[in-house]
Amino acid sequence: MKSIRGIFGVFAVVVLGMTVWFIVAKEPEAREVKSSDGVVTITGLSRTANDFAVTVDDAATVATPLVSHVYHVSPTNVQHDAPIILSFERSATAGTLNAAAVYWFDASLGMWERLYDVVADTNDVLAVQATTLGDFALGITPNVVAPTMLTAFDSLRAKAPQGTRGYAIRVAYTLPDGVPVQLEGVSERGGCGGKFGAGNRQEFSSTSFVLSVPVDDVATLVTMTAVAEWNIAEDDLGCADGEELQPQE
Repeated sequence: MKSIRGIFGVFAVVVLGMTVWFIVAKEPEAREVKSSDGVVTITGLSRTANDFAVTVDDAATVATPLVSHVYHVSPTNVQHDAPIILSFERSATAGTLNAAAVYWFDASLGMWERLYDVVADTNDVLAVQATTLGDFALGITPNVVAPTMLTAFDSLRAKAPQGTRGYAIRVAYTLPDGVPVQLEGVSERGGCGGKFGAGNRQEFSSTSFVLSVPVDDVATLVTMTAVAEWNIAEDDLGCADGEELQPQE
């Protein structure tokens, strides 16, 4: 009798395991979710029907260069089987006819970043692929002339936390009454002796200043913010004796 019970117990465990495996390993299916205002459509592969959600942050003030509400797309902590397609409607009603780009907010750096993986660009729709979900918005693309940032980079590098082995500095511009947007082509990456080193944890530092730079050929006061991400060793042992943090060649 005990042996029969044991066999049934093993059988039940096997069945339960197979059920769990089927739920986890089943083929992902195409899902589509629309925002409540109909402006954004999210399309992608998912194993659960409720995997995607879009929330319209209509309380946030639209600020340059953004021209739409901010749309929070979740979940943000799930690795999807394929890139997610975000399709934005261009319309006069929504005030997005002049939208030229989709922006994603990098919360760790505190700045918006333009997405370039465009899959559709018509009079009615602007669609991009994204592998990381979060906050998205439509925007215009002002031509901001990049200033020389060597002094700011030197100043930040001198403030590196103890144990830093590698770093990356990005710069954001903020137009009057605007939001911070990553300034493309202006960055620095380096480490001990100019070699980028990995760490066990990250810390961030920033510095801001106001400059007059051409924006669409018009001199404009722009706030520039340099943000450094430091890779710090767990033992707080940074560069070896005789080495300094330097930018990569």
